[in-house]
Order: sequence, then structure tokens, then C-alpha cells
Amino acid sequence: MSTPAPSPKLRGFYGGTFDPIHQGHLQSALFVQQYCQLDSLDLLPCHLPPHRDSPSSSLHRAEMVRLAIAPYPQLQLNLLELSRHTPSYTVDTLEQLQQQYPGDTLCFVIGMDSLAYLTRWHRWGDILKLCHLLVLARPGYTSADGDAPALLQQFGAASFAQLKRAGSGQILLLPNPPVDASATAIRSGQAPAALQISAVQAYIRQHGLYPR
Repeated sequence: MSTPAPSPKLRGFYGGTFDPIHQGHLQSALFVQQYCQLDSLDLLPCHLPPHRDSPSSSLHRAEMVRLAIAPYPQLQLNLLELSRHTPSYTVDTLEQLQQQYPGDTLCFVIGMDSLAYLTRWHRWGDILKLCHLLVLARPGYTSADGDAPALLQQFGAASFAQLKRAGSGQILLLPNPPVDASATAIRSGQAPAALQISAVQAYIRQHGLYPR
């Protein structure tokens, strides 16, 4: 008697520069994982443009993510993009993840600001063949902006249950409370303490990051 095949897992991936990670990122990740009941949610630090990045800063950004999510076992750090020697496109990452997790359903987390310009992304149509998009609310952006209306008309999911019935190609708007947080403000020392993560701030001070 054959063993039944395991049911596909629902895997989420949240990319960003995380330079540095802040409460906006962290609270968004926790919301997505809980709201969508994902089997896993990986935070994927990505390469910065060459003029801003270096191997050491990549390591710093990854370590800050590790510190921020340490109290939350439902969140994981994924070094896939940082393990490459050259910057990569989202579609390349998703193709590699699909090979890594064959049969599972991939969900990629973006913000409403990114959805508004999605058709400018490299091979954006292939992205939707590889995964679902979970779209976080962002201050200052609505579903009426840019590419969003046409994309939602063609690919929009009315509910998470509808999204789960398909293997890929659905876009779901999430009802998260938008957090007006900026990594730029944190780097410049102008962000309110409530938007910062204490372990990350300690790491920034310890290593003298973002001197002003």
C-alpha cells in the first residue's frame, strides 16, 4: 500500500533590502503569516545596487533581520539572494524557490506601492506563473494607483480561500494596518522609537552603522 503524497505547503516569501529592518517590516510579516496561515514565511534580504552595497553590509542586513525575528519562530531568514555574487531579479529567485520546493504553493509578499508598478518588473508575467502575490497596504497608495486596477481585474482574488484553490497567478489585497515607517528615517536618526527594534538599534550602535 503506497503512502499518500504530502499535501502542498503554503510558503510565503517577503523580500526587501531591510536596510535596516524596522517595525513596519516586522509587523507586516507577522500579519501576513497569521492572516494567511502560511506554513512558513521567509524574509529574503536582497542585494542593493552595487554603489550602495558591499559584502559586509549584506552580512549586517542579514544579521539585523536575524535579530529582529529571533522572538518569532514562525518567521525565518532566507539568504538565497545574498548567496549570489550578482544582483538578481525576483523572477530568478522564484524560479529557484520553485525548484527547491516542487509541488508547494509559493506566495510572494509585496506592497501596494510595488503593485502599482508591477508591469515594469522584469518578466512580471512569469512572476504570476510562479506564485501568488500578497499585497500589503501602504500609506499613500491605493488599489486605484498605476497598474493596480488592471492587474486586479485580471488576477485579483476575492478571498484567501479563492487564492488557495489555485497554484499560482492570484493577487490578494491584505487588510493589514499600514505602518508609516521608513528605513531612511531610521538611518538618519529621525524615526520614532516605537518604529525601531531595540535589538537592531543595539546592533547598529555596536557596529557604527549609518553614521550621520
